[in-house]
Order: sequence, then C-alpha cells, then structure tokens
Amino acid sequence: MLIKIKGINSSLVFIFSNGTCEDYIAFLIERFEQTPQLFQGSKVIFQGAGLDNLNNVEICELQKLCLEHGMILNNMAAPEMSLEKSYNQPNLIYYRNIRSGQKITAEGSVIIWGDVHESAEILAGGDIIVLGSLHGIAHAGCYGDLNKIVFALNLNPSQIRIGNKISRAAEKKGNRSYPEIAYWDGNNICISVYDAKEAWLTR
Repeated sequence: MLIKIKGINSSLVFIFSNGTCEDYIAFLIERFEQTPQLFQGSKVIFQGAGLDNLNNVEICELQKLCLEHGMILNNMAAPEMSLEKSYNQPNLIYYRNIRSGQKITAEGSVIIWGDVHESAEILAGGDIIVLGSLHGIAHAGCYGDLNKIVFALNLNPSQIRIGNKISRAAEKKGNRSYPEIAYWDGNNICISVYDAKEAWLTR
C-alpha cells in the first residue's frame, strides 16, 4: 500500500512507502473523501521511508492537504526535514505584486515589495513580510514553527496560518496608515500594530 494509516496513541500515523508527491496526494484525497469522519479533527504523524524522496515543499503540500481536511499535525515533518533544517533555507524576495490565483512557496522566509492580491497564496517555512497590502492567504512557519510571523504595511488577509494554527477569516478593513504583525501568542493568532520596540527580532 502506498500509505499505511495506523491508529497509535490517539493519533493517526501515516507511513509512506516509495512513491511521488502526486501519488501521495491522489491517494490521500481518495481516503479523505471515503471516510471524512475518520480524519476530521484527528492528530496526524508522518513517518516512513517514502518521505526521504520528498523535498520540504512537497512535504508541506501534504501537510497543507491534511490541514484543509480538518486534521491536526502532531509532527510537521519527517526527522530529515526538521524545524532546525528549515531555519537555514534560502529566503525569497519578490519585487512585484502577487496577482490573484498565484501561489508562492519558499523553504525560508518570503519578502514581497508589492501587494498580495485576494486569492493569492504565500507559503513559507519562515516569516512572511509584505511591504504593501496583504489580501490573500499567508501561511508562515509552514514546517511547524509557531515563532514565525506575518507582517504587512496593510494587513487585510483572507486567512492567516502560523505553523499548524489557522485564524478565522477577519472582517474586511480599509487601508490603514500603520503596519501590523500577526503572531502566535501561545493561545491564538494575534494581530497587533507593529512596534519596533517589541522584541520581534530576538525570537
């Protein structure tokens, strides 16, 4: 079987055999649709030799698929794709607007000199910094790091995710003359006015 699914200690363990990311996604979607009640709200752990053949972005896609089907990720990556490894990944910088429907993925942080339009998606292992308006979906710390942040000069996203935490869709707000930052405070994803005196850089 491409992915064996076992229940162990109140968690579902996905054991990946050899295959491609596309194979895994197709297999999981079929299983999720067959028995959605089994997976909704379940804690999930990724294991197996098949993960050795995937890069960080592909593992992140599998994690995202689980999150979209209501699951909770107990471990965010295989041991070879640990949080410590993701810290040293290269950052991406874009000197343009990210249009609706576009998707940006990075193993490190993403810095955008421009706007992120509605229905665009930014997925980063590190922080997300938008020097403009953010109206799309932003997922920082996608390998499970809850210390990552989302920052924008005009923060008005359709959804923010940090690690395996998902915020509720915020009410649409107009443009403001101050930047804001989203972060995990230990209980919720909070959004506050950015203050350079705060110790964000010492995380």
